[in-house]
Amino acid sequence: MTKFVYYLTLLIGKLQRIKGGGTSFPGKVALRMKPDILKEFKIPEHHVFISGTNGKTSTANYLAEVFRQTGQSVCHNAAGANLKQGIVSSLLQNSDSSLRIKSDVLILEIDELTMLNVFPELNPQHLILTNLFTDQIDRFGDKWQLATTLSEKLPQGMTLYVNGDDPVLVWLTQQINPKKVVYYGLTAEYSIADTKTKFQTEKCPYCNSKLNYEQRYYDSLGKFSCECGFKSPNLDYIAEDIDLIEQQFTVNYQTYRMAYPQLYLVYNMLTVVAYAQETGISIDLIAKVLSEQTETEGRFEFLSFNKHSAWLNLVKNPAGINQSLTYLEQQLTSATENNQKINLLLAFNNMYVDGLDSTWLEQADFELLQSDNLAAIYLAGSLQNIVCELLKKSGIPENIIVLIPEQEQLTQAISEMRQSDLPGYFLTNFTMLEPVRTSILKSSKMTK
Repeated sequence: MTKFVYYLTLLIGKLQRIKGGGTSFPGKVALRMKPDILKEFKIPEHHVFISGTNGKTSTANYLAEVFRQTGQSVCHNAAGANLKQGIVSSLLQNSDSSLRIKSDVLILEIDELTMLNVFPELNPQHLILTNLFTDQIDRFGDKWQLATTLSEKLPQGMTLYVNGDDPVLVWLTQQINPKKVVYYGLTAEYSIADTKTKFQTEKCPYCNSKLNYEQRYYDSLGKFSCECGFKSPNLDYIAEDIDLIEQQFTVNYQTYRMAYPQLYLVYNMLTVVAYAQETGISIDLIAKVLSEQTETEGRFEFLSFNKHSAWLNLVKNPAGINQSLTYLEQQLTSATENNQKINLLLAFNNMYVDGLDSTWLEQADFELLQSDNLAAIYLAGSLQNIVCELLKKSGIPENIIVLIPEQEQLTQAISEMRQSDLPGYFLTNFTMLEPVRTSILKSSKMTK
């Protein structure tokens, strides 16, 4: 039965690639035919799973490339299919008929709740945790509810690589009795520039008192402490000399250069540095590979757009959108100095994969967009009316807000943005990313 499922799903996978279909379908078929198929895979000793709210895809992509550059073969779900069927598909495509993984190294990003369905069957020994932010409340609850669920069901005895600036992850780590913990984070000497960002009050998970922050970077990340003794742990790997203007930072005196100036990228790269160094890879090779990495499609991506670039970024929760709004605030400040205006498009749906709940947008700091240099804000997607009301409540003039009521009008609207000859900035969530990106590319043909 197992070999029949294996060969059938290989055939399905080949047909899917020819058609250009989704990467998870072979795994879906395999699980329907043999629900316990995960138990039969023999994963290599050198394996790591990567989970958390933000940064999974980029971190996994960077880490996979580091190991490829050492000459090792890597099994990796590069397309980001991180639910159970996607994990099964990736394993099937990289195994022999006995379901032994053929690659030297296994690197898989995995959805937070999916860990609870996959880990009991695969029994992994190594797990990277990037962060836990509130995200998709209809699936996860808030971040502390998710952390509580994970604390009750994650297996004990794993080696963990944990963002030590995240109080939620630090608490979670203390609950699950790991074999070993490697903490990484930013230097306490780094502080962010003053912005209008509003931070939510964070409560101590032990005594419910307000957490105090010596430094706070974004969302709940920072140097925290509580009078009860809960506090930031000692870090094994520390990002120092962080310079977002020069796009670089150091770890143990080694300089790492960044593809774009965002603090979350420092965390993504630092995660790779910590894990790769722990496995014995030279810092020179790590630095070389990371310096050559470019943005992942839809993640801080720049596309050709009239005489300017179009900036496209995927956001899906308060932490992500507020990091992007902070960046936009900086761009608006620069536009003011250069006596220039910019256009912005916000495109958000609430389909199942986006999360049906839309209240995360209420935590977005849209006040950061208050600027005379914002020419227009175009709104698309099923949540456009909600976003419109939030923008108006945040002091954004109604006369610069443009609704795109039908998705068929998206390409035309983006073409108009291009023809304005102003820089274009685009924020989307999952199901709007591909339509917006495609429309940006199509609009170049419409304006020629």
